[in-house]
Amino acid sequence: MILILSTDAVGAALLGALIETLGDSIAFAHVSEPADDSIRRVRPKVVLLDCTDPSSCNDEVLGRARMRGISVVIFGTRAALEHARTSLTEHDVDILVVPPDPDVLDQTLRRAALKAS
Repeated sequence: MILILSTDAVGAALLGALIETLGDSIAFAHVSEPADDSIRRVRPKVVLLDCTDPSSCNDEVLGRARMRGISVVIFGTRAALEHARTSLTEHDVDILVVPPDPDVLDQTLRRAALKAS
């Protein structure tokens, strides 16, 4: 199961549709649900975090995901990822530039799934 956390519902839905074509199951956070609550509810193997949402893309959420053995992939535009990368360098996360190439997305998700415990 892959959990997508993003405040951009349309972007998350498009990314989710692409992931489903690769054969993976997806879930989304409920409206106004904190990231940590979504992670506890869904219990995903991989979490895709929108790097433009500071309520979910932060050290606290990343640390808790890692403690639970969940692999994290940060996604966003190249500019947004560059900004986020400086504050998230100590976390073992994969990075995905959107819109993603389907092959790159598949490889990124497979690599992230292998890292999850």
